[in-house]
Amino acid sequence: MRKWVVHEVLADAAYQYGSIPVISGARRLTYAAVYERSVRLANKMEQLGIGPGTVVGVMDVNSHRYLELKYALSMTGAVIHTINFRLPAADMAFTIHHAHDEWLFVWGGFGEMGAQMASLVSQVVWLEGQPDAPGRSYEELIAGGRLELPAQAERVREDDTYSLFYTTGTTRRPKGLRYSHREMLAASFQIAHDLGLHDTGAGLRADDVLMPLIPFFHIHGWGVPFIAPYLGSALVLPEKAGPGEQVQLIRENRVTWSNMVPTQLFMLLQESGKDRGAVLGLKVLTGGSPLSRGLAEKAAELGVQFSLIYGGSDQLGSAISTAAGLAGEERLERLSTRMTPFPMVRVEIRDGAGAHAASDGATLGEVWVQSPWIPQGYVDDFDESRYAFQSGWFRTGDLAVRYPDGSFQVMDRLKDAIKSGGEWIAGSVIESVISEVPGVEAVAVIGQPDAQWGERPVAVVQAAQDLTAGIIQEYLRQAVSQGRIAKFWLPDRIHFIGAMPMTSAGKLHKAALRRPGALSPS
Repeated sequence: MRKWVVHEVLADAAYQYGSIPVISGARRLTYAAVYERSVRLANKMEQLGIGPGTVVGVMDVNSHRYLELKYALSMTGAVIHTINFRLPAADMAFTIHHAHDEWLFVWGGFGEMGAQMASLVSQVVWLEGQPDAPGRSYEELIAGGRLELPAQAERVREDDTYSLFYTTGTTRRPKGLRYSHREMLAASFQIAHDLGLHDTGAGLRADDVLMPLIPFFHIHGWGVPFIAPYLGSALVLPEKAGPGEQVQLIRENRVTWSNMVPTQLFMLLQESGKDRGAVLGLKVLTGGSPLSRGLAEKAAELGVQFSLIYGGSDQLGSAISTAAGLAGEERLERLSTRMTPFPMVRVEIRDGAGAHAASDGATLGEVWVQSPWIPQGYVDDFDESRYAFQSGWFRTGDLAVRYPDGSFQVMDRLKDAIKSGGEWIAGSVIESVISEVPGVEAVAVIGQPDAQWGERPVAVVQAAQDLTAGIIQEYLRQAVSQGRIAKFWLPDRIHFIGAMPMTSAGKLHKAALRRPGALSPS
């Protein structure tokens, strides 16, 4: 690589690892073929007027098409807006307008939703399964392009904006974030380096076969589209595969490494449990929400190794769980709870006044992060930027405790934590204990108003079999006697629910559970 610009990564992969496979659905390519297709695509896009600063929205599942666009748009100097197709239609439309998308590349498999978004922009390219609607064909663009880099490719600078994506906006409008080529690559490669150099459950090697389950719209699949060609690793793109198909892809392609949020991990393990050994030895990088003890134990039981990553759209990656020198229960506990900041990343735990909280493993405070890739703020949102980004630091809104060795454990979101009688209750800790009860599929602990204490915890449980509140309450009382949780943390009520509401990022939607009338008396 001569410069830290995105398309140099694929150029190097085509040169160094040209024959390494890239598998997408029924299509089998190589890095050399992906590079050639990307160059032809970029060449044609330049002919069509896509160039420096053009904002191009992309709406697709994890596919070779999306991978090619990430690199082709870099070659033109354009800005890629990765559209979260799991957002409500109104929020999706908001991001397209807010980003000032001029072009939209959209997968025909989205049907009416895709057509609705396509109507919002003047130029549309259909990636596959083109409906009876105005727009160009993706494959025709590639066929019409020359195998010649756009003139702009040599002029792209490391600090040019490469990417624009948005937060999930579960409680308010999504917020936009810009990242330069260098910021995007530095954060992605730091993940690869940390996983390769430290003792983590999701250790990464160049000879691993990677299958990213984190959608490419979410922080570019946590950097995997850049990490895989950087390492020369085989890449399997699952497109629209469900859990059963994912297990089959793992078997057929000998996938050894993947990333996913805990709810995806739960569904994958549930599916593979019918075929014991299907995921044996799989390494998983997970994060986005706390990993429950019950899920961690299930993963270990099925032979899945894992590590936690900490970060988000507003900060990219910041920390990963490691377990040097540990084994058995100690190792499982460490990998599923405590994270160590990346080199060059500073993590501080601060109290409400902004002062440093004690590093005693018990004092709760808000997580503040500083890193080389922290953005300056949210796009065109002065008030939110002024609050969250202060003097080079990003205040995350996460509650955590810090340990003397510098590691930290995220306990809850500030907005989700429960303050009862002036004391914090970390709902995620209670959730982890409840997850150990046989038959519990998902659990959320939320605060509900209380006249005496301000707030009190209520547990919402999705179960696979008949469970009673008494069984769960007895298990929690045992946890109190073992010193795992405080007695005043015991939920006032256990509410059973058929299916948990989920956010567009695949996390439990606690805000929806807190809405008036969401939980009827049980």
